[in-house]
Amino acid sequence: MAPPRFPLPGLAALAMVLLVACSGAPATTPTLAPTASATPAPSPTPLPPDTLSVGVLGIGIGTFDLAAFPVARLQNEAKYHAAASVIVHFVTHRAGHTLGSLNSTAVNLGPGETLAVTGDCTDACNGATGVAATVTVGSWQTTIGPVFATGSATFACQQCHASHGYGSVKGTLRPSTSVSAGVAVVGFAVCQNSAGVILGGGTEQFIWQAGSSLTVDVPVVLNAAPASCALGASTGW
Repeated sequence: MAPPRFPLPGLAALAMVLLVACSGAPATTPTLAPTASATPAPSPTPLPPDTLSVGVLGIGIGTFDLAAFPVARLQNEAKYHAAASVIVHFVTHRAGHTLGSLNSTAVNLGPGETLAVTGDCTDACNGATGVAATVTVGSWQTTIGPVFATGSATFACQQCHASHGYGSVKGTLRPSTSVSAGVAVVGFAVCQNSAGVILGGGTEQFIWQAGSSLTVDVPVVLNAAPASCALGASTGW
């Protein structure tokens, strides 16, 4: 008896069934994990509008013999910025004529700080009866270093006359933050009468010692015996 014959289309269908049966589980497409997005850094909060200027609240000059010490009481009018490298430009006068000019030591003023800054115009300003003062600011900063609050001080007279004299002002300097030992600090003394008129002052440089305060003695030149005196200071930042 002859073997059965399968038509060719049937053989093709049988081959496809066998191929699927032997191939195992169907291949899967790999799933890619989503890429994590970077979180943006928060922007710094901008400072409120500020008044970037240093004003002159008062001026005066003390004289004795050939010495003349002009004084300008400054105030940083900014609330959020420090004024760095502030220089006072003094011009002295007598009888309507200019005698001399000089610049003060550069100082740093914290926001809202008031500081009386003085200069030494010995010889060139002999006999001065008036002074003018202008101010320049080196830069405005949001990073603030040590600030010295101006405090009351004691005046001692070495030689006083009815209109002129000299002496010293003694008090304690206290910075808002620590000052390293060996750092230079410039101290300023200012004296005034009972009406608040500046009679003169003085300046002296000190080397800071270890500790949170420093007692200092600043020589001053005045036009009259004062009703009160004060001490302030500045240091580098």
